Amino acid sequence: LGSGNQVWTMLDIILAVVAAQFTGFLWYNPQTLGSVWLQLTYPPYRKHEFGKYPDSVCYGSASLSAITVALILSYVLPYLGATSLWASVRSALLLSALTAAVELPHLTFGAQEIGMFAIDKGHNTAVMVVEAVVLYLV
Repeated sequence: LGSGNQVWTMLDIILAVVAAQFTGFLWYNPQTLGSVWLQLTYPPYRKHEFGKYPDSVCYGSASLSAITVALILSYVLPYLGATSLWASVRSALLLSALTAAVELPHLTFGAQEIGMFAIDKGHNTAVMVVEAVVLYLV
């Protein structure tokens, strides 16, 4: 898409997925937001739930999510007029705002911690923006 090309290859999708995984590694690293997220997600009364799913399921779902987002972005960005870097970023931000708005009732009805919600939705925004940028640049 970077040079007006609106056809992506699987390599472009793979690069976007790798960038998303790296974003997740940085975002949830214990030196960044990982420790805070862990405390908010698993307070003392929920510590027994930590590790409920094996790592293969957790990382597999993260990979599947990144692949799905990359594929959907590769399809939707041209329809949103993402013909420049800024337009790609703006489109990803708008899509992220839409998904966060849909998730908002889960915060309140599920009595989730607002900090955890903010960290997770911030991560989702970062992933969408990073993938959109990669798809634009390749």
